[in-house]
Amino acid sequence: MAYQFKPDESVPQGIKRMAIEQMDKALDQLTGQANGSRGKAVHNTRKGFKKIRALLRLVRDEMGRAYPQENACFRDAGRLLSDVRDAQVRLETFDKLIKHFAVPSSSDTFAQVRKVITAQHRAASRRMLNQENTTAKVIPMIQTARERVKAWPLTHNDWSALHSGLKRAYKQGRKGFTHAFDEPTVESLHEWRKAVKDLWYHLRMLQPVWPDLLGEMVDQSENLANYLGDDHDLAVLHQWLQEQSEVEATVEALAALIQRRRTQLQQSARSLGERVYAERPRAFVERIETYWQAWQAGIKQPISVEL
Repeated sequence: MAYQFKPDESVPQGIKRMAIEQMDKALDQLTGQANGSRGKAVHNTRKGFKKIRALLRLVRDEMGRAYPQENACFRDAGRLLSDVRDAQVRLETFDKLIKHFAVPSSSDTFAQVRKVITAQHRAASRRMLNQENTTAKVIPMIQTARERVKAWPLTHNDWSALHSGLKRAYKQGRKGFTHAFDEPTVESLHEWRKAVKDLWYHLRMLQPVWPDLLGEMVDQSENLANYLGDDHDLAVLHQWLQEQSEVEATVEALAALIQRRRTQLQQSARSLGERVYAERPRAFVERIETYWQAWQAGIKQPISVEL
Protein backbone atom coordinates (compact mmCIF):
# COMPACT_ATOMS: atom_id res chain seq x y z
CA MET A 1 0.00 0.00 0.00
CA ALA A 2 1.28 3.47 -0.89
CA TYR A 3 -0.05 5.20 2.23
CA GLN A 4 2.68 3.72 4.43
CA PHE A 5 6.22 4.42 5.48
CA LYS A 6 8.90 2.44 3.69
CA PRO A 7 12.06 1.07 5.33
CA ASP A 8 14.38 2.56 2.71
CA GLU A 9 13.37 6.21 3.11
CA SER A 10 13.72 8.93 5.72
CA VAL A 11 10.74 10.25 7.66
CA PRO A 12 10.65 13.53 5.66
CA GLN A 13 10.91 11.57 2.40
CA GLY A 14 8.07 9.28 3.42
CA ILE A 15 5.78 12.12 4.47
CA LYS A 16 6.37 14.06 1.26
CA ARG A 17 6.02 10.96 -0.93
CA MET A 18 2.68 9.99 0.62
CA ALA A 19 1.37 13.55 0.28
CA ILE A 20 2.37 13.80 -3.38
CA GLU A 21 0.89 10.37 -4.15
CA GLN A 22 -2.47 11.44 -2.72
CA MET A 23 -2.38 14.73 -4.63
CA ASP A 24 -1.58 12.93 -7.89
CA LYS A 25 -4.43 10.48 -7.34
CA ALA A 26 -6.79 13.40 -6.74
CA LEU A 27 -5.68 15.10 -9.94
CA ASP A 28 -6.21 11.85 -11.88
CA GLN A 29 -9.73 11.57 -10.45
CA LEU A 30 -10.71 15.17 -11.17
CA THR A 31 -9.24 15.30 -14.67
CA GLY A 32 -11.04 12.13 -15.70
CA GLN A 33 -7.91 9.98 -16.04
CA ALA A 34 -9.11 7.47 -13.45
CA ASN A 35 -11.87 4.99 -14.23
CA GLY A 36 -15.25 5.35 -12.58
CA SER A 37 -18.22 7.66 -12.26
CA ARG A 38 -18.11 11.34 -11.36
CA GLY A 39 -19.58 10.58 -7.97
CA LYS A 40 -16.88 8.02 -7.28
CA ALA A 41 -14.21 10.46 -8.43
CA VAL A 42 -15.45 13.07 -5.95
CA HIS A 43 -15.60 10.48 -3.17
CA ASN A 44 -12.05 9.25 -3.84
CA THR A 45 -10.73 12.79 -4.09
CA ARG A 46 -12.21 13.81 -0.75
CA LYS A 47 -10.80 10.65 0.86
CA GLY A 48 -7.39 11.64 -0.47
CA PHE A 49 -7.71 15.10 1.05
CA LYS A 50 -8.57 13.56 4.42
CA LYS A 51 -5.48 11.36 4.20
CA ILE A 52 -3.32 14.39 3.48
CA ARG A 53 -4.79 16.32 6.40
CA ALA A 54 -4.23 13.35 8.74
CA LEU A 55 -0.66 13.12 7.51
CA LEU A 56 -0.17 16.83 8.19
CA ARG A 57 -1.55 16.41 11.71
CA LEU A 58 0.91 13.57 12.36
CA VAL A 59 3.84 15.96 11.69
CA ARG A 60 2.08 19.15 12.78
CA ASP A 61 4.87 20.23 15.12
CA GLU A 62 7.45 19.68 12.38
CA MET A 63 5.44 21.71 9.87
CA GLY A 64 5.33 24.76 12.11
CA ARG A 65 3.95 27.84 10.36
CA ALA A 66 3.39 25.87 7.15
CA TYR A 67 0.75 23.68 8.80
CA PRO A 68 -2.17 26.19 8.86
CA GLN A 69 -1.78 26.99 5.16
CA GLU A 70 -1.63 23.37 4.02
CA ASN A 71 -4.40 22.18 6.30
CA ALA A 72 -6.68 25.02 5.19
CA CYS A 73 -5.91 24.30 1.53
CA PHE A 74 -7.18 20.73 1.64
CA ARG A 75 -10.01 21.55 4.03
CA ASP A 76 -11.31 24.21 1.63
CA ALA A 77 -10.79 22.02 -1.44
CA GLY A 78 -12.83 19.28 0.21
CA ARG A 79 -15.62 21.68 1.08
CA LEU A 80 -15.94 22.73 -2.55
CA LEU A 81 -16.79 19.13 -3.37
CA SER A 82 -19.03 18.54 -0.37
CA ASP A 83 -22.49 19.19 -1.86
CA VAL A 84 -22.44 16.34 -4.34
CA ARG A 85 -20.78 14.00 -1.85
CA ASP A 86 -23.32 14.83 0.85
CA ALA A 87 -26.17 14.02 -1.53
CA GLN A 88 -24.55 10.72 -2.49
CA VAL A 89 -23.97 9.76 1.15
CA ARG A 90 -27.62 10.51 1.90
CA LEU A 91 -28.68 8.05 -0.79
CA GLU A 92 -26.21 5.39 0.35
CA THR A 93 -27.26 5.84 3.98
CA PHE A 94 -30.94 5.44 3.11
CA ASP A 95 -30.28 2.27 1.09
CA LYS A 96 -28.13 0.74 3.86
CA LEU A 97 -30.81 1.46 6.44
CA ILE A 98 -33.56 -0.18 4.37
CA LYS A 99 -31.33 -3.16 3.64
CA HIS A 100 -30.35 -3.58 7.30
CA PHE A 101 -33.97 -3.85 8.41
CA ALA A 102 -34.86 -5.98 5.38
CA VAL A 103 -37.63 -3.72 4.15
CA PRO A 104 -39.02 -5.47 1.00
CA SER A 105 -37.79 -3.88 -2.20
CA SER A 106 -41.37 -3.94 -3.47
CA SER A 107 -42.59 -1.79 -0.57
CA ASP A 108 -43.84 1.68 -1.47
CA THR A 109 -43.53 2.92 2.11
CA PHE A 110 -40.32 4.85 1.50
CA ALA A 111 -40.34 5.01 -2.30
CA GLN A 112 -41.04 8.75 -2.29
CA VAL A 113 -38.14 9.38 0.06
CA ARG A 114 -35.68 7.63 -2.23
CA LYS A 115 -37.11 9.47 -5.23
CA VAL A 116 -36.49 12.85 -3.58
CA ILE A 117 -32.98 11.89 -2.44
CA THR A 118 -32.07 10.66 -5.92
CA ALA A 119 -33.36 13.85 -7.55
CA GLN A 120 -31.34 16.01 -5.18
CA HIS A 121 -28.22 13.93 -5.80
CA ARG A 122 -28.53 14.37 -9.55
CA ALA A 123 -29.16 18.09 -9.17
CA ALA A 124 -26.11 18.51 -6.93
CA SER A 125 -23.95 16.61 -9.42
CA ARG A 126 -25.09 18.78 -12.33
CA ARG A 127 -24.62 21.97 -10.34
CA MET A 128 -21.13 21.11 -9.18
CA LEU A 129 -19.78 19.59 -12.35
CA ASN A 130 -21.52 21.71 -14.96
CA GLN A 131 -22.80 25.04 -13.68
CA GLU A 132 -20.30 25.81 -10.93
CA ASN A 133 -17.40 24.04 -12.65
CA THR A 134 -16.06 23.16 -9.23
CA THR A 135 -13.36 20.81 -10.44
CA ALA A 136 -11.79 23.69 -12.36
CA LYS A 137 -11.40 25.51 -9.03
CA VAL A 138 -10.04 22.55 -7.11
CA ILE A 139 -7.45 21.33 -9.64
CA PRO A 140 -5.19 24.43 -9.49
CA MET A 141 -5.41 24.38 -5.69
CA ILE A 142 -3.93 20.88 -5.68
CA GLN A 143 -1.34 21.68 -8.33
CA THR A 144 -0.10 24.69 -6.38
CA ALA A 145 -0.03 22.73 -3.12
CA ARG A 146 1.99 19.99 -4.83
CA GLU A 147 4.67 22.50 -5.76
CA ARG A 148 4.97 23.56 -2.11
CA VAL A 149 5.68 20.05 -0.81
CA LYS A 150 9.43 20.27 -1.52
CA ALA A 151 9.65 23.24 0.83
CA TRP A 152 7.83 21.58 3.74
CA PRO A 153 10.05 22.17 6.80
CA LEU A 154 10.52 18.53 7.80
CA THR A 155 13.94 17.99 9.36
CA HIS A 156 13.90 15.21 11.94
CA ASN A 157 14.48 11.67 10.67
CA ASP A 158 13.50 9.82 13.82
CA TRP A 159 10.56 9.08 16.10
CA SER A 160 10.57 12.65 17.44
CA ALA A 161 8.96 13.78 14.17
CA LEU A 162 5.94 11.52 14.79
CA HIS A 163 5.66 11.28 18.57
CA SER A 164 3.61 14.40 19.28
CA GLY A 165 1.15 13.90 16.42
CA LEU A 166 0.39 10.30 17.30
CA LYS A 167 0.04 11.10 20.99
CA ARG A 168 -2.26 14.03 20.23
CA ALA A 169 -4.53 11.88 18.02
CA TYR A 170 -4.77 9.09 20.60
CA LYS A 171 -5.32 11.52 23.48
CA GLN A 172 -8.06 13.36 21.60
CA GLY A 173 -9.73 10.06 20.74
CA ARG A 174 -9.61 8.90 24.34
CA LYS A 175 -11.09 12.17 25.58
CA GLY A 176 -13.63 12.10 22.76
CA PHE A 177 -14.73 8.61 23.78
CA THR A 178 -15.41 9.73 27.35
CA HIS A 179 -17.21 12.90 26.28
CA ALA A 180 -19.30 11.15 23.63
CA PHE A 181 -20.86 8.81 26.16
CA ASP A 182 -21.12 11.33 28.97
CA GLU A 183 -23.01 13.61 26.56
CA PRO A 184 -24.00 11.53 23.51
CA THR A 185 -24.96 14.33 21.14
CA VAL A 186 -24.58 14.27 17.37
CA GLU A 187 -21.76 16.80 17.74
CA SER A 188 -19.81 14.94 20.43
CA LEU A 189 -20.03 11.64 18.56
CA HIS A 190 -18.89 13.34 15.35
CA GLU A 191 -15.92 14.97 17.08
CA TRP A 192 -14.91 11.61 18.48
CA ARG A 193 -15.17 10.09 15.03
CA LYS A 194 -12.74 12.68 13.61
CA ALA A 195 -10.14 11.77 16.24
CA VAL A 196 -10.67 8.05 15.59
CA LYS A 197 -10.10 8.57 11.87
CA ASP A 198 -6.83 10.38 12.56
CA LEU A 199 -5.66 7.43 14.65
CA TRP A 200 -6.74 5.03 11.89
CA TYR A 201 -4.79 6.93 9.25
CA HIS A 202 -1.72 7.25 11.48
CA LEU A 203 -1.68 3.54 12.21
CA ARG A 204 -2.05 2.79 8.50
CA MET A 205 1.09 4.81 7.82
CA LEU A 206 2.94 2.98 10.59
CA GLN A 207 1.68 -0.52 9.79
CA PRO A 208 4.93 -1.78 8.16
CA VAL A 209 6.62 -1.34 11.56
CA TRP A 210 4.90 -4.57 12.68
CA PRO A 211 2.39 -5.61 9.99
CA ASP A 212 0.42 -8.27 11.87
CA LEU A 213 -0.01 -6.48 15.18
CA LEU A 214 -0.53 -2.99 13.80
CA GLY A 215 -2.68 -4.43 11.03
CA GLU A 216 -5.11 -5.64 13.69
CA MET A 217 -5.08 -2.19 15.29
CA VAL A 218 -5.74 -0.62 11.90
CA ASP A 219 -8.76 -2.89 11.42
CA GLN A 220 -10.13 -2.08 14.88
CA SER A 221 -9.80 1.68 14.45
CA GLU A 222 -11.34 1.46 10.96
CA ASN A 223 -14.32 -0.48 12.29
CA LEU A 224 -14.76 2.05 15.06
CA ALA A 225 -14.61 4.93 12.59
CA ASN A 226 -17.19 3.17 10.42
CA TYR A 227 -19.61 2.68 13.32
CA LEU A 228 -19.36 6.36 14.16
CA GLY A 229 -19.51 7.41 10.53
CA ASP A 230 -22.67 5.42 9.88
CA ASP A 231 -24.19 6.88 13.04
CA HIS A 232 -23.43 10.42 11.91
CA ASP A 233 -24.77 9.80 8.42
CA LEU A 234 -28.04 8.58 9.92
CA ALA A 235 -28.26 11.66 12.15
CA VAL A 236 -27.76 13.88 9.10
CA LEU A 237 -30.39 11.90 7.17
CA HIS A 238 -32.83 12.39 10.04
CA GLN A 239 -32.22 16.13 10.03
CA TRP A 240 -32.69 16.26 6.26
CA LEU A 241 -36.01 14.37 6.55
CA GLN A 242 -37.39 16.96 8.95
CA GLU A 243 -36.73 19.65 6.35
CA GLN A 244 -38.46 17.92 3.41
CA SER A 245 -42.17 18.62 3.04
CA GLU A 246 -42.45 16.11 0.16
CA VAL A 247 -41.80 13.15 2.47
CA GLU A 248 -43.65 14.34 5.56
CA ALA A 249 -45.96 11.30 5.63
CA THR A 250 -43.08 8.82 6.08
CA VAL A 251 -40.85 10.79 8.44
CA GLU A 252 -42.11 9.19 11.64
CA ALA A 253 -41.71 5.60 10.43
CA LEU A 254 -38.27 6.25 8.95
CA ALA A 255 -37.15 8.17 12.03
CA ALA A 256 -37.97 5.14 14.18
CA LEU A 257 -35.73 2.94 12.04
CA ILE A 258 -32.97 5.53 12.17
CA GLN A 259 -33.10 5.67 15.97
CA ARG A 260 -33.02 1.89 16.30
CA ARG A 261 -30.00 1.63 14.03
CA ARG A 262 -28.18 4.51 15.72
CA THR A 263 -28.64 2.81 19.09
CA GLN A 264 -27.09 -0.37 17.70
CA LEU A 265 -24.15 1.49 16.17
CA GLN A 266 -23.44 3.49 19.31
CA GLN A 267 -23.45 0.33 21.41
CA SER A 268 -20.95 -1.27 19.03
CA ALA A 269 -18.80 1.87 19.08
CA ARG A 270 -18.76 1.98 22.85
CA SER A 271 -17.73 -1.66 23.17
CA LEU A 272 -14.93 -1.33 20.62
CA GLY A 273 -13.86 2.08 21.89
CA GLU A 274 -13.19 0.65 25.33
CA ARG A 275 -10.60 -1.64 23.78
CA VAL A 276 -9.05 0.78 21.29
CA TYR A 277 -8.55 3.40 24.00
CA ALA A 278 -7.70 1.08 26.89
CA GLU A 279 -4.19 2.52 27.34
CA ARG A 280 -3.09 5.89 28.58
CA PRO A 281 -1.73 8.06 25.74
CA ARG A 282 1.85 8.03 27.02
CA ALA A 283 1.92 4.24 27.36
CA PHE A 284 0.35 3.79 23.92
CA VAL A 285 2.85 6.04 22.15
CA GLU A 286 5.82 4.54 23.98
CA ARG A 287 4.71 1.08 22.89
CA ILE A 288 4.46 2.11 19.24
CA GLU A 289 7.84 3.83 19.55
CA THR A 290 9.39 0.55 20.71
CA TYR A 291 8.09 -1.15 17.58
CA TRP A 292 9.38 1.72 15.43
CA GLN A 293 12.86 1.57 16.93
CA ALA A 294 13.04 -2.20 16.44
CA TRP A 295 11.93 -1.76 12.82
CA GLN A 296 14.50 0.94 12.21
CA ALA A 297 17.22 -1.25 13.67
CA GLY A 298 16.21 -4.08 11.38
CA ILE A 299 15.29 -6.36 14.28
CA LYS A 300 12.93 -9.16 13.29
CA GLN A 301 10.15 -10.26 15.59
CA PRO A 302 11.09 -13.46 17.45
CA ILE A 303 10.40 -16.79 15.77
CA SER A 304 9.72 -19.82 17.91
CA VAL A 305 12.32 -22.56 17.55
CA GLU A 306 11.42 -26.19 18.07
CA LEU A 307 13.89 -27.84 20.49
